[in-house]
Amino acid sequence: MKPILLYLILVGLPILGIFGLLRAGQKLSAPISLSGTWSTQLDLESLPCSSVRDPRIHPGLTTLSITQSGPHVFLTFDNIRKTTLTGNVQDLMIYASFIPEGADQASTSGSVPTAIYFHGTVDRQTAPNRLLGVLSFNCGPVQTEVPLTALRHGEGRKPTGGH
Repeated sequence: MKPILLYLILVGLPILGIFGLLRAGQKLSAPISLSGTWSTQLDLESLPCSSVRDPRIHPGLTTLSITQSGPHVFLTFDNIRKTTLTGNVQDLMIYASFIPEGADQASTSGSVPTAIYFHGTVDRQTAPNRLLGVLSFNCGPVQTEVPLTALRHGEGRKPTGGH
């Protein structure tokens, strides 16, 4: 009787635990994969903030590099030097921002640092994938929004989960 009880405890309970974990994990899915290189064009000529127009951000064709670790994403534009927007992926939506130090107050030179925000959605029905969103530039009380459409280079990874 003792060996049977010991067997049930040492083998049966771990098997029940594994089945419980598998059942609880059925509803989980990995976030979509966005890592890679995307090509986009920004129309920044209409921005009123001189700190946005010069010298960090340049209009025209640009490359957007997205790196991802789970739901966390990092967006780097090749025409916005030393600026990486950090954010999250929720389903097919991306939210990211770059808020420089002192963005909430004017610096001693009188200029206000530019905070940059991005929100967009991924269109996975097209080939290549498309990213549709808006870049918002906040220069003190002035806010300007720039539409952004980006196309993914190459095939990218195929979705494996529930998206």
